[in-house]
Amino acid sequence: MSKRINPYDQSLKLVVKYYPRVFVSLLNLGEKVEIAVENPEINLPEKRADYVLRLTTEDGQEGYIIFEFQFIGSTDALKSCFIKCALLHEHTSLPVIGVIIYLMKRGCQQVYDICFQGCRNQYHFEIIRLWEYREEIESGKLKELAPFLILFTDEPVEEVLNREKKLIMQVEDEKKRANLLSIAMTLAAHRFKGAWVKEYFKEEIKMVKSADIIQEWIEEGIEKGRKEGLQQGIQQGLQQGIQQGLQQGIQQGLQQGIQQGIRGGLLDAISFGLELRFGVDGLKLYERIGQIDSVEKLKAIKEAIRIAKDIKEIESLL
Repeated sequence: MSKRINPYDQSLKLVVKYYPRVFVSLLNLGEKVEIAVENPEINLPEKRADYVLRLTTEDGQEGYIIFEFQFIGSTDALKSCFIKCALLHEHTSLPVIGVIIYLMKRGCQQVYDICFQGCRNQYHFEIIRLWEYREEIESGKLKELAPFLILFTDEPVEEVLNREKKLIMQVEDEKKRANLLSIAMTLAAHRFKGAWVKEYFKEEIKMVKSADIIQEWIEEGIEKGRKEGLQQGIQQGLQQGIQQGLQQGIQQGLQQGIQQGIRGGLLDAISFGLELRFGVDGLKLYERIGQIDSVEKLKAIKEAIRIAKDIKEIESLL
């Protein structure tokens, strides 16, 4: 089975992708900074820095910002960000600044400290304590950050979520509202029971299902399923071919194994998409889909999940 996507991690990464200027504004770099969202691959060893921002200042200086979100501070998170900054700096020769965004008040750290027998290296990060911007969020100046209010408040839950929804509904663009509601639901579920959160947001569920973030989760699930299924298929095919001991057996076994692996990857992606789009009803339908052997039919079902208005459209394909 493919590893399930962490919704909290994914939402935090995507909120920077959709609203980079909001986060850059917290660093006081000026209004005229040009921003480009990048997703570079960094080797030594291979790492991926998610949604890195490349900035160009008014006077032409260029550099990178890497944002690292943390619910609770940890040395491992500082180490990870330190390595990404160092590798991206090596790769581009441009300044790379690591920014730790703390969402809750526990364990805040600013320095990655390496010590050995009295010798010491220290790497200092820029840090943003997001709760310090609560007034600006609630005033509407930073309304795009409204989903985070639930993380740094001790007030009654419904009052805070009501305030979040009111701020989000002030966003004119329908797609952006859907994205923010999706993030609000995800972060609320980080602190409270998922069933309660779904009940509270039941009026907004249809809108949230069309959010770009939900679609990206599905896309990422599909891609992970495809890659892991292909790898599993190659391994199974090679093993079967070796056991047969013939070149023809190797080729046939490899082909069969790849098909089996792709089918498994598609089923994982379909399971994830059905649960995300249609909840319990979707998982019930998956019992029938799991009996399908045709890879082509599974591909058609997977594609239909992205655009289906209701579960009946999926049922019509069975």
